[in-house]
Amino acid sequence: MYVQLDKISGNARCWIYTLENINRNVSEEINKFLTKLCENWMTHGQPVKASYKIYNGSYIILFAEKSISGCSIDDTNRSIREKLNDLSIGIMPNSKIGIFNDEKIVYYDRLSLINKLKKREILITDKMINTTVQTKDEYDKKWIVEINKSWLVNFIK
Repeated sequence: MYVQLDKISGNARCWIYTLENINRNVSEEINKFLTKLCENWMTHGQPVKASYKIYNGSYIILFAEKSISGCSIDDTNRSIREKLNDLSIGIMPNSKIGIFNDEKIVYYDRLSLINKLKKREILITDKMINTTVQTKDEYDKKWIVEINKSWLVNFIK
């Protein structure tokens, strides 16, 4: 069952899709699709309390409470990918890292980003999107973090 994002508990799981491009002409269609997907999400015959957020036109973050079956997650993932494919919206690989350059998000693979950090073309205090969040609470608190406070710190010491 679809609920407003502020009605989802902090321990709800989340799944993140990094998009290559959302054409503003289809954003209403995507919102309708995601709302319907959340409204109809079931696991083991039981409705799932679910919501979503589209962040900056570049990310879909899907939230769901309850213990969700693997089959239900797979079905939802497949439905999202099919819809995005129908709308000619690509999904970036999980290896792409979004770094803020002023208000714009620029994507790098890990090696390119580490090289830019070493050359000080990007600073460790610059902000990034933390796609490793796993719950609504983590999303609320750690979605945007400084690079030096992220998982990347292990690669830049």
